[in-house]
Amino acid sequence: MKATMKNVVIDNENEALVTFARSIDFTELFDHVKAFASIDCSFYQPEITTSNGAVSISFMSDDIAKQTGVFAAILERCYIHSFLNGINHDGQTSAFGYWVCVSIRYEHKDGGDCGLDMVHAAYSDGRWEFRDAGQQRKIEKESV
Repeated sequence: MKATMKNVVIDNENEALVTFARSIDFTELFDHVKAFASIDCSFYQPEITTSNGAVSISFMSDDIAKQTGVFAAILERCYIHSFLNGINHDGQTSAFGYWVCVSIRYEHKDGGDCGLDMVHAAYSDGRWEFRDAGQQRKIEKESV
């Protein structure tokens, strides 16, 4: 199922960006994140927001606290979401792209919350590229 956008606000400044955002199929990204984290969850429909001509696309999973092993006893809620993201435009090729930092966010039963980056992803020309947590460190260790 292709994830579709909701709550889109279009103005003359960002119409091309919103049109691009609507064309992105998040299925591969969501499947990659679920496989990387070894979880089974659903994601809410991605949502486009606009501000001062900039466009971002946010998303969030349903609660996965019960799938966190030993941490299930202490987590009130846990979910995967788009922490930072944006649409970029290549001035030379006029191509649009989307980048997102996918994070896990958790709330403790005794209060407080925290989060960690899981996957950095980029979308352009109809393709996704992923860099999973731990990959950069592995590359750095191999180059020493």
